[in-house]
Amino acid sequence: MEKINRTEVPDWLKEKWQERGEKWQSKYASTKKSKDFQWYRNKNQGYDELVHELSEMTQYHCSFCDAYPMGSRIPHSIEHFKPKTKFPLLAYQWDNFFLCCGICQKKGDHFDEDLLKPDAENYDFDKYFDIKWDTGELIPNSDASEKDQRRAEITIRLYKLNEYGKPDDRIEELKK
Repeated sequence: MEKINRTEVPDWLKEKWQERGEKWQSKYASTKKSKDFQWYRNKNQGYDELVHELSEMTQYHCSFCDAYPMGSRIPHSIEHFKPKTKFPLLAYQWDNFFLCCGICQKKGDHFDEDLLKPDAENYDFDKYFDIKWDTGELIPNSDASEKDQRRAEITIRLYKLNEYGKPDDRIEELKK
């Protein structure tokens, strides 16, 4: 989970995110069905343009497991860091969006305030994580504070960073 430098919110999204979040909050409150969520278009821009912006921001890597290249080889989606079902007003907020692979997307509606956010100002991979190079597993940095180790554990668990062959992918990257 490399550090991401978040770009400025696209103008077309800046204009409507709050209004759309309020609409989603009202709709979700009445139905409680997350499948009713929809991506709106504004000035002829919407989901595809968001994916493009997020892809450029992450150099086509998954924001959480660094799977690459997103789109051409690995299916992608837009992750709501704070789930749209628990934080409906943030459903269209730029700072809540990350490019994500299908495996990391399995986080679903799970959230913990201690979850690491790769675009946070003070985020640094080495501060929180180590890699067991014999197995490829991601582990909390043993030199980190107890709280930071807990944050790493939560992030590893919620984004399934040691599942679905991801440790093997890390070993393959090391070999390259």
